[in-house]
This record gives sequence, C-alpha cells and structure tokens, in this order.
Amino acid sequence: MKTLIERLASITSDQWITSDPTDLDTLSWDALSEGRIHPLRPVDTNSPACAVFPGSVDDIRRIVLLANEEKIPIVPYGGGSGLMGAALSVTPGIVVDLRRMNQVLEIDVGARCARVQAGIVLETLDQRLTEENFILGHDPWTLPVATVGGAISTNSVGYRAGVYGSMGEQVLGLEAVMANGEILRKRAVPRSSTGPDLRLLLIGGEGCFGIVTEATLKIFPKPEMRVLRTLFFESFEPGFEAIQKLFAAGLRPALLDFGDDDENRHGAVLYLAFEGAAEIVPAEDRLATDLLLRSGGKQLPITEAETFWHNRHAIARRFLANRSQQRERGRDGFHRDWIHVALPASKVLAFRRAAMVIIEQRGVDLHESGLWIQPELFSMRLGIEDHGQNQAQLALQQTVDELLKLAHEIGGSMEYTHGVGVKLAPFMLKEHGYGLEIMRGIKKMLDPNNIMNPGKMAL
Repeated sequence: MKTLIERLASITSDQWITSDPTDLDTLSWDALSEGRIHPLRPVDTNSPACAVFPGSVDDIRRIVLLANEEKIPIVPYGGGSGLMGAALSVTPGIVVDLRRMNQVLEIDVGARCARVQAGIVLETLDQRLTEENFILGHDPWTLPVATVGGAISTNSVGYRAGVYGSMGEQVLGLEAVMANGEILRKRAVPRSSTGPDLRLLLIGGEGCFGIVTEATLKIFPKPEMRVLRTLFFESFEPGFEAIQKLFAAGLRPALLDFGDDDENRHGAVLYLAFEGAAEIVPAEDRLATDLLLRSGGKQLPITEAETFWHNRHAIARRFLANRSQQRERGRDGFHRDWIHVALPASKVLAFRRAAMVIIEQRGVDLHESGLWIQPELFSMRLGIEDHGQNQAQLALQQTVDELLKLAHEIGGSMEYTHGVGVKLAPFMLKEHGYGLEIMRGIKKMLDPNNIMNPGKMAL
C-alpha cells in the first residue's frame, strides 16, 4: 500500500491522494441502495485501496499505465449518483475521482457547442452556459450532483429529453483514456460516415472500456418561452391513448411526465412543457392542449405544473445532504425498487396489465406506473413492507426479475436511463444475446488485464 501511494504521488501531488477510511467508504458506493440488491445475488463490495483526484489527462494516462503494471483495478468516479452500482468498488483498487477536472474549456457560440472537462457538475455547466444565453440540454433529476463524464457513461435521460435527446445524443466529440493507456479523441462534428462510431464505446460504457476526460457537447439557445401544463385523466389507459395521439400528430413536448401514483389512485396526471421560440411554443401548446382535452383530459391549475417543475431536482439535493441515507434505504423494513423499460408503444398497455398481475401475485405494492418523455418509455415504482419474516426484499427483487423478463419477452429493453452497473448485469445476456460476447471480446482486446471498472455490465 505504501508503495502504491508513493508511486501515485510521483504522478500527482500527495494532497490529491487519500487512504482515509471515511473518504474511501464514501467513494466505494454510489446511489444504489442496499435494499435494491437481490438477496440471492449479493454484491461483494470492498473498500478501495486508495482514491486519487487527477488534475490532467496525462495524470489519468499514467495512473492507468500504473494500474496495468500492478494489475490493480480502477473505478472511475463522478458525482456518485448512479442508481445501478456502476461506481461500486467490488474489488479493492484505485478510485479515480474526476471532480477536480471541472473546467469549461471553450464555449463556441457559432458552433453551438461547449468543450468541457468530464468532472464538471451538470448544474455548474448549465449556470455557466446561461451567462452566454445558452442552456445545457441534459436536465436529469441528478443535475446538482452528476458530472458530464458520469452522465455520458450511463447515457442518461433528462426531463427535457423530448426536445434535446439523451446525454449521449448531445455528445459531438470526446476524449478518453482507454484501458491500455492510449488516448482516444473523436472529432466534434455532428455527423460522420467514416466507419463505426467509436464514441459509443464510451457513451453508455460505464467506464468499462476507458475513462472519459473531456467532451464537446451540443448547447442550445435559452428558450424564449416555456409553457407548463397539468392534465388529469380518469385512468392510465385513456391518458396513454391521448399521449399516443399527441405523438402521432407530430407534437414533441420538451417535458412529458405521466403517471397514476399513490396520490392519484383514481386517475392519472400528465405534466407537459413546451419550450423554444416565442412564435412556435404557443401554437404547440394550443394544439396539444386541444387534442388532450378532446381525448378526455381535464386541465388542472397551472400552479401544479409550476410546483412540479420547480421541485424536479429536490431528490438530488437531499441526496447531496445525506448520501448515507440513500445507501441505507431498506434497513427500516420497507423496501423500494422500480423498473424503467423501453417497449414498443403498441405493447405498453398489455405489458402493464400483465405486470400488475405479477405484482399482485407476489404481494408487492404498486406505487406508480407511468411514462417519461415518450410513450415507449414506461416505468413502475414498487414497494413492500417487511413484517418481521425477512422475506420482503426477496419478494420485491423476484418481482423485478419477472417484470424485466416480461419486458424482454415482448421485445423491450430492461432499462432506458440509469445504465446497468451491478444491479442489471445478470440480465445482459438476455438483453444482448450474442452482442454480449462481442462486447466481452472488445473488452478483452482493449483491457487484457481487466483493470477498468471490473465486475460491471457482465463484462
């Protein structure tokens, strides 16, 4: 251990290296709570050997070369807000925390892009862009916590993805230190027909192939206008059909959040936002509102939509204030989990009906079913209370397993926004089939010593 610290100190100052047990315990975990782990598939976590906070691409390159030489794992770390355990330390190694590399390197107004270091927090970048009358298109619930590199690594989806796309869709170019210490740089252009897009090794790759160090992102003019709406439907089904009509008409809200949560057991609520040019937004809003009202929706006070919009990042701020509380969820005897599946829109209602039968048979409570961004992106929030028999967590996770299996059987994908990590790794073969062998082959070729975030994504 002493030798490792000394060798890392030759790369970066020892003030940027820590072996403090409290620091390492925090950095050994992300936002995957203990209560969301399957009891029959426990995750073996270990304290990192140390953590290092590099200040440059060359620092990271040299750390990766050292890790290869010593055959010691590396876990890239950003905001630690991932919900699937992609940043967990499953074997003792070096946590490479990128949050020191947090600079805006260039804002090119004419090209509508920004070149930034991967450790910058999304909210910080958005605030900087506001000074230039631009916005960051990626707006997840984790905006105050997540970093650019972390969001790219899970290809996450934000509240305004209906207009701006997922995080990966906003990446024009990037720089990454690959698992063998080589540096990959992809040109920042909107389109290229020069072979496979190697950005996709890093977008959604969860740090298994390399560490994103820099990205050039699309940026968007600050909207001239935003209109928020809240509509109530008597149940999920008519609301879903109305949303289908909305998309069939070619209307794409920036925000679409629809569900029948605990507070609306006798109905479902739809939150909508249109934003952009002042000449266009009112027309989109009028067309959408008229269509939804004709389809059975009833307008609710605008204050409800405004409250929803204002509070959309509140969970992340609570996480920032108490990270350990998220990790320990489930210790109180109440277990929670969810699914976020991508399905053919034509099969959403059938999936929901079949899922509700499974949930009821397992004795699990359905707290919400809903859509996010578009009709194909379906979610369910589940819960179960342990009454002293220590079977609740098992029942909940078996239910989640069945729901993911059902999604696969009808041609869907098991996750559309949070990535895979350790939580969903057991389902990667079912998700990808032979594609998983291709990914494993690429991983073995690029990372023969298996140092780069091992134990994640079934790689």
